[in-house]
Amino acid sequence: MGNIITEIAKRFMENICEKLSEGKTYTEIECELLQETKRCAKELMCVYVSQIDEEISRDKKGRKEAGYQVERRNDEKRIETQLGEIVYLRTYYKKAAGGYEYLADRFFGLNGRERVSKGLSLCLANAARDMSYEKCSQYLTAGHISRQTVMSRVRQSSAKIPKLDTRLRCVSELHIDADEAHITLCGGKKSEVPLISIYEGIEKQCKRHICKNIFHISEYGKTPDELWEQVLSEIELRYDISNTKIYVHGDGGNWIQTGLEWIPGAIFVLDKYHKNKAIKTMTAGLLDIDRKLFDREIRWALNHEDLEYMDEITENLCVQLPERVDKILWNARYLKRFVGGISICLKDNGANNGGCTEPHVSHILASRLSSRPMAWSIQTLKKFAPVLASGSAILCHSQQPTHLFNISKISVCNRFKKYAFGFPFPDSIPTLPITGKVTPTQKLLKLFL
Repeated sequence: MGNIITEIAKRFMENICEKLSEGKTYTEIECELLQETKRCAKELMCVYVSQIDEEISRDKKGRKEAGYQVERRNDEKRIETQLGEIVYLRTYYKKAAGGYEYLADRFFGLNGRERVSKGLSLCLANAARDMSYEKCSQYLTAGHISRQTVMSRVRQSSAKIPKLDTRLRCVSELHIDADEAHITLCGGKKSEVPLISIYEGIEKQCKRHICKNIFHISEYGKTPDELWEQVLSEIELRYDISNTKIYVHGDGGNWIQTGLEWIPGAIFVLDKYHKNKAIKTMTAGLLDIDRKLFDREIRWALNHEDLEYMDEITENLCVQLPERVDKILWNARYLKRFVGGISICLKDNGANNGGCTEPHVSHILASRLSSRPMAWSIQTLKKFAPVLASGSAILCHSQQPTHLFNISKISVCNRFKKYAFGFPFPDSIPTLPITGKVTPTQKLLKLFL
């Protein structure tokens, strides 16, 4: 093994010196050095795996006790990793209990048919949060794996549960934004993915406004009761809400109204985006001067819960815009239904310290699920929606075999350590030729030659 490591290191140093001697700029050599480093790391990995396979083969006593005998040798294994494709040879064993197995694969926690390492699987699942399956493959593996493989890694992933403080926080108010992303399922059927965002209000940071200590929850396929039960559980893990005012912001959908039954003392606030949209729809078609007048009067009627005046305004609009009667009446009924969620903003200033439902959906879900023409399977959405909402690290739940018997790799590690400390570099490695125009890089390299 020493000769192999020496040869790999010698070839690596020769190639690096050759590239540095060409007098290229940092930008020009950066990619080349990275590829050369990966190539060297892949070769060392192959040597390490081969040595483990040899150790298993020589451990006849251990294999006999575990009931394994050699069936054939030098079967090729190819696996995609973060370093690139690694190719190595391993031994095939027959089990005394029946069946066959590659013990080297089992030792490294690989399934017999596994073609993608766990590290690369995590990278693919992480990248899939921001780009398509095909782009993930092109970006991380130069297209060596299929889109189907990327999808399977997404389905094997889940969001890592964050470590929470054991002490419950006491805050004066909590805001819950509830909305959904409208997506297309495979086959063309439309569906919705809910998103619930919980935070402690809005604060100013430099010139921007941010939500304090925000976290998101998104689940596909759960009933409203199951979803809100999860929301309440997550809140109670973080906060003592005995003296906290809780505001639920949303468009007033039935599933959002269910949250008012689960969250104790919750106050509903109609999201300003949907309120403004309904008012603009009612006054559409009027001249600018008349439109501003009706807009102001509608807002006054809603803020003061004067429904009679609201009816008068609605009738006046229907007279002036007979071709839009249906839309005017529908939006008027919508605003009157949630008039309490509108007037609360005038009565309670805390209700104005939240309500960012549309931006949350746009940034967390829609940018990946629906902003481009695409279709999703139910199985993928059940795994992918929580991952998108968490924004945290990802766990990959691929099935990995366990060791059947202890294989000592101390001897292999010691041999690698021997070459890591006091590496026997050969004298034949060429010195770096410094020719041509003298550059700052060449001056620096001369100090070490």
